[in-house]
Amino acid sequence: MSLLSGLLDHMPPAIASTTAPKINSRPRPRLVLASPVERTPRLITSPHASAATATPEWRQARDLYLNHIMVCRSCYAPTGRYCTAGAHLRASYDATPMEAHQ
Repeated sequence: MSLLSGLLDHMPPAIASTTAPKINSRPRPRLVLASPVERTPRLITSPHASAATATPEWRQARDLYLNHIMVCRSCYAPTGRYCTAGAHLRASYDATPMEAHQ
């Protein structure tokens, strides 16, 4: 005797219904996108924007910011909580352009 059969012994038997289930004759409503939404990229200015093509200043600002928040117990980036040094590094990182202006 298995554990499952012991549990099933205490359940009442399933009785098949003699009536057919009601079928709704109305068609179900369908969700359709009324107009396509075009979203413009927020930060990417070229199709190949990445850290590899970024300016050295941006990479330095990013590295300083990330190195700080990884060891600082007061900074918690997902909620935007930073110590004074972390807030300055984040502001510097946000203000540094990723691409050089041509």
